[in-house]
Amino acid sequence: MEYFEEDGGGKVYNRDVLKLIFRYTGVYKKQLFLALGLVFVITGANLSVPFLFRTIIDRFIFKQGRIVYLNGEEGTLGRRSLRRALPLNESHLFLFQSELKFYSEREIDEFIRNGILSSETFLLLDPERSLPDRMDGLLENGEARIIGVSLLIRPSLLNSFTTGEVLELRGGDFTHIVRYVLIITAVLLLQFGSSYLQIVILMRLAQNAMKDLRRDLFSHIVRLRVSYFDSNPIGTLVNRVTNDIERLNELFSSVLVTFFQDLLMMLGIIVIMYLTNRTLAFYVSSTFPFLILITVLFRIKVRNAYRRIRTRIGALNGFLNETITGIRVVQIFVREAANLLRFRDKNNDVFEAQLGQLYVNAVFRPLIGFMRWIAVAAVLYFGAGGIVQNKISFGLLVMFIAYIERFFNPVQDLSEKFDIMQSANAAGEKIISVLGVKETDRIERSGKGLFLPKREAAASGLESGSSGTSPGLKGSIEFKDVWFSYKPDEWVLKGISFKVDPHETLAVVGETGAGKTTIINLLTGFYKPQRGVIYIDGRDIDTLPTRTLRTAIASVMQDVFLFSSDVKHNVTLAKPFDRERFSEVSKITHIDAFIQNLPMKENERVMERGVSFSAGERQLLSFARALYFDPAILVLDEATSNIDSETEKYIQEAIEGLLYGRTSIVIAHRLSTVSRADRIIVLERGHVVEEGTHKQLLKKDGFYAKYYRLQFGSSRI
Repeated sequence: MEYFEEDGGGKVYNRDVLKLIFRYTGVYKKQLFLALGLVFVITGANLSVPFLFRTIIDRFIFKQGRIVYLNGEEGTLGRRSLRRALPLNESHLFLFQSELKFYSEREIDEFIRNGILSSETFLLLDPERSLPDRMDGLLENGEARIIGVSLLIRPSLLNSFTTGEVLELRGGDFTHIVRYVLIITAVLLLQFGSSYLQIVILMRLAQNAMKDLRRDLFSHIVRLRVSYFDSNPIGTLVNRVTNDIERLNELFSSVLVTFFQDLLMMLGIIVIMYLTNRTLAFYVSSTFPFLILITVLFRIKVRNAYRRIRTRIGALNGFLNETITGIRVVQIFVREAANLLRFRDKNNDVFEAQLGQLYVNAVFRPLIGFMRWIAVAAVLYFGAGGIVQNKISFGLLVMFIAYIERFFNPVQDLSEKFDIMQSANAAGEKIISVLGVKETDRIERSGKGLFLPKREAAASGLESGSSGTSPGLKGSIEFKDVWFSYKPDEWVLKGISFKVDPHETLAVVGETGAGKTTIINLLTGFYKPQRGVIYIDGRDIDTLPTRTLRTAIASVMQDVFLFSSDVKHNVTLAKPFDRERFSEVSKITHIDAFIQNLPMKENERVMERGVSFSAGERQLLSFARALYFDPAILVLDEATSNIDSETEKYIQEAIEGLLYGRTSIVIAHRLSTVSRADRIIVLERGHVVEEGTHKQLLKKDGFYAKYYRLQFGSSRI
């Protein structure tokens, strides 16, 4: 469980974290480039819809404009305007009202005087049927004109026609509108399909990348030396592999890609605004400095609020972990009420910190909304004036309002994305800190990580369930002037030297803290000595791959760990199940007696850490586990300390047969367990002070004899 964790200093992003994400996502280049390509499709679709609506409004609903007379002077209008003008016949063009925005009133008046533009504004109609009868009078009065196949009338006259007549006059426009609506529908369907594909591709890409990262992180953690776990809580490492990687996944799929899409969308909107109408675009842009200021202030405030939340949640998690782990002590000493009061205080701290962040968000989001409506109000105010002056079209105004909505949405979502970025940044830094640990065991590997294809794993002997027998080791052990300390200058072992021949049993005795278990930790490679060398079969164990070393050694420790599986798995540890060998080991260790009383026999479920079994039963299961792997070297570290007298009798009867044919090191406080050892060494404050057989050490009347008298009395010597 995490007791306290910093939030990565409150950085918005960390370059190393981004490198880590793209290192794993970059493996899937095809999917990544396809997803990025779809971003352009989605962005293009989003940008095109308001533009198409503007076209519908300006070209087919409010088709107002002026007639351009091709008299040789029309070139003064500019090539762009002429290209966008609608041809009516060989001598006339129709210039839409939206195109007049590029000219001043003085220029328009000059064009009218020179006979280039009509002095009146006309509504362009495209009738599909015969004209109403009274249209003849309007044509004669000059209030309506027919040029080519197009009908032009004054906008105010349209109100004098009935609805049916209007439908007849605008039949062609409705046809075009339907066509554009179909185009918009097609664009929206394209956007929907592209969004669906993008989400599926991104989710698969992100999950694959995070699966690879999770695999490599787990591979790295299980190879770290035991000394690393002494100073890093297990719950913290579990959180690295689960929650922290999920935060990186959320950063990639919910922020990085959408950030690129939002940025592309916002840039596209700004470009389109300035290309279509610089004046309105300027008024919208005038809100940008305030947006930047609000965002910077928000970042500072929410970063502080986020740090407080992380700190107080860390304190709450630590208290919960201690309380639940030590629940027996809490209940025995009736501290439930006191712990509840402490929990309330810490819970209130978290509540207040969360409220602080809530208040920041409660101010930020409405402020962004307020700035959006300021931009909309400015566009409406100045746009309405432009419409009155015939410089801005209705469609342009609608397009600007739609773009403003699309522009401000990503900014308003910034609070949620900022929270994800902060959390993911902190998580990524912690993952990098674990991956940066260099003290790892030397394990034979091929391919990437520890996880190989089945054929490679089988060939290298790494596949789950491969043979556990030691690869040709005889089992001789030698400690040569070994010094070791867990903390600087606090030596636990001081110049330890001894030798164990193959198939010999060595017993190690001494007071608590003398260094007995440390010898086992060094022998199994959990720690490295600061001085001296340890040999197995004459080879420095530093030159032996860790897998080779630990395959040759099986340990039965005082603190037994059972996995949440079944009895059979806790003995075989996923090694291929051999019924005959399992039965043999069960009989030797006497676990067959209590297995037969279990409802599911060897398939009986084992609860977490084996709480459903007694301490003696757990010890016997660990003893059976060691024997099932048939090691060259057997280590018994206080292996009978939790066994009752009757069970110990069975174990003692089997020990002689179990130790035969293998090198054994036995550590025990009960001297009855070690009295039959081939040789005994006595440790005192990290030194070997005595060495010999049981009888020889009793005759010396030294440390060993003193321990013996304390356990059995002087009459036993």
